[in-house]
Formats: sequence, structure tokens, C-alpha cells
Amino acid sequence: MKNNKLKITLIFSVFSLTLLLIVSIFIFGSQDNEKEYNIDETQAKALEIENTKITNISDITNKKDVTTKIKNKSKEIVSNIKINYVEFDKNQNKLSTKKIPVEVSLKNEEKALISIVPESYTYTIDIVGYSYETKDYGVNVDLNEDEVAINEVDKKQQINKSEEVKEKSNYKILDISDLKKIDDTGYKLTIVNLSQKNLGNIILKVAEVNEDDEYVSVNNISCNSTLKAKQSTKIFLNSSDKNNTLEIIGYTYDDIENKNNIDVDLKSDDASIVKN
Repeated sequence: MKNNKLKITLIFSVFSLTLLLIVSIFIFGSQDNEKEYNIDETQAKALEIENTKITNISDITNKKDVTTKIKNKSKEIVSNIKINYVEFDKNQNKLSTKKIPVEVSLKNEEKALISIVPESYTYTIDIVGYSYETKDYGVNVDLNEDEVAINEVDKKQQINKSEEVKEKSNYKILDISDLKKIDDTGYKLTIVNLSQKNLGNIILKVAEVNEDDEYVSVNNISCNSTLKAKQSTKIFLNSSDKNNTLEIIGYTYDDIENKNNIDVDLKSDDASIVKN
């Protein structure tokens, strides 16, 4: 009789523990999902696009004039922005579906001028959506369907491409200072390698800002084959227009010792580490 009671008690205990485990998984799993999607859709529509439909393009002589403007309305810094658009001919036949990357991260209220190079027979460009990333999540916005998809950014995959990674702030090892205008379009600046490492293949990301405080272009400028530890160098740059100003928005370099390529975004205060 005692053995039967013991068996019943044991079975009941196992059943209770199993039920508790299932309930715990459900509760914590639900919390994770809530965390992943706990962003208001209106807030997630971060970009204000000045003109989502550009028409009469085939009548434009200079195709470089095909532009639109975007502004970051959110309080988050948005990076890795991509604008999705469709090209149509005069008969509204679809010619292509494309994405154009925006090479600068935008803080709140910052603006960028987007230049689109159309195909030969393009008459209309319809901007149908966009995507971007913040520090914690990524967003895809479908303007046609008025839908928003929000996903948690997977930083682990990025980090696992390198050897053991320290704090990302440790990778901001270049001091870029004394950016001064020396004539109508010319600038000079000083770069100092603050680290104890020799750095190779240093490339500056140089943005041009027009009189309306809009980012109009980003150029990658190679500035040194190797910069030794604690070494400094002077760089000379030029803007494409005397009315534009230059801003250093990031840089890349090779960590020769660890065989990593480091991509530093100064605006979002982030770094990507890729194993060479």
C-alpha cells in the first residue's frame, strides 16, 4: 500500500514539475516576444520622405537631378538605411525593383539628399518602402501596404566573425582632429593612432553637407597604407562644392595583429568587426 502511495506521489511530482516547466517556458517566451516587438508602429516609421513618387523622368536632361530627401523623425539613431523603389516606363510597365543604400547614419531631425540613377526608359520612380537598423532592432516599412516589420538586431552573428571581442569603444582608436578649411573647397585634418598597434588600409568616410544641412554624398578616402602605433599624419581633402562642408562620419582600418577589419561608425557610436 505504501509503495502504491509512493508511486502516485512520485508520478504527481513529475507531472507537476513538467507542467511548471511548460508554463515557465510559455511565460518567459512570451516576454521575449514582447520585448522583440514592443515598439510602436508609428514610432517605427522613422523616415519622412519628401517625395515618394518622382515622374516625368525621361524628360529630364540631367539624370543626376533625380533626387528625393529623407529626414529621421525618430529619437533613435538610424543606420544601414536602404530605400526601396520601383521604376516604370511611360506606359506604367515595371522596369525594375531596386534598393539604394544610404551611406550615412542619421540622428534625430538630420536629413539626407538621395540621388537615384534611373534606367534609360524610366518615366516614374515609386518609392515603396525602406529599411533601417537601430542599436537594438531592425525595421522594414512597406509604404504600399502600410505595414511595419520589426525584428531584434542579431549582434551575435556579427561579433562571432572575429576573435574574442572587447567593448566596441576600444576600437575607436583614431583621433581625428583639426578639420579646417584652407580654401574654397580644400580641407586639412590630423589623424593620430592612439593605440599600441600598427594599423593598415585606413579609409576615412567623408560626408558632404550642403547649405540646407542635408547630407548629399559620402566618399571613402584612403589616407595611409600603414599608420604605426602612436604615429600621426596629416590629410588633405576636397569638397565638390565651395558651399558644402565636410564631416568625418566614420572610418575603417585593418587590425594587422589580430587580422580583423574594423568599420567604425562615429555617428551611431558603433563598430563592425570582420575577420580577414
